[in-house]
Amino acid sequence: MPRRRLSSDGLKLFNMAIRPPPSRIQELLYCLFHSPYDDQLEEMTKGCEKASRQLYAFHTDPIKKEMITKYVDNSVFNVVYAVLSKDGEFTTKFNIKRNYRYFIDVMKNAFHNGDHNTAILLRQALNHHALKQLKLPLRKRDKILFQDMEKQYGSWRDSFTRHFKQVMNTTDFEIIPSMLVMQMHMQRFKRYSTIGRCKFEYAPGFIEGVIGMYGTHNITSVYDDAIPLYEEPPITSSSELILIAQGAK
Repeated sequence: MPRRRLSSDGLKLFNMAIRPPPSRIQELLYCLFHSPYDDQLEEMTKGCEKASRQLYAFHTDPIKKEMITKYVDNSVFNVVYAVLSKDGEFTTKFNIKRNYRYFIDVMKNAFHNGDHNTAILLRQALNHHALKQLKLPLRKRDKILFQDMEKQYGSWRDSFTRHFKQVMNTTDFEIIPSMLVMQMHMQRFKRYSTIGRCKFEYAPGFIEGVIGMYGTHNITSVYDDAIPLYEEPPITSSSELILIAQGAK
């Protein structure tokens, strides 16, 4: 039996509509290799990458540049809200588990495709206490994925330093670094720079210059209307999300 689709709330975050049913010929061509779940997962992965590239392009806009930190915060809350919802309503624990696993699969694709912005963003959202308190069971492949990500990125405890240093020492502009991590370290080194005796590895201006290069690289992309992922989330309180998750049956 094909796996059921994610609720529409997740799709709306990336301006993605549910596609019409495939033609009979398309069904014959794809049924041996793809399920509807695989097709939707691929579409969502592309939508996430588009959102990541758009976030870097915002860095080249003097007005939107000042909103990037807010956009990142919004995206985490929006994903948590989407996991807890189905068609605009808060849903059951069964549907939350299904949504949670779907976003893990999106995160896996992003991780292997070099969209590190999406991978780390989703990691933060899926580790939000509102979801962690539910103790949703992880599949074996999920546990392996989280381990692989920590090996490559580091963790929140060390500010994802491994990922940051990899970005600062590469010229591969086909990958998409985590904006959350880049902003975190830029602010960190800004604070260090105010302490005369404190040595810091990277000047804040240099980090911002690297972000700018990724922004320039992605400004050539053509975007539609602003992606809802960065819009003000329906709920901006972690405490409220935690209470909503506790009420799931």
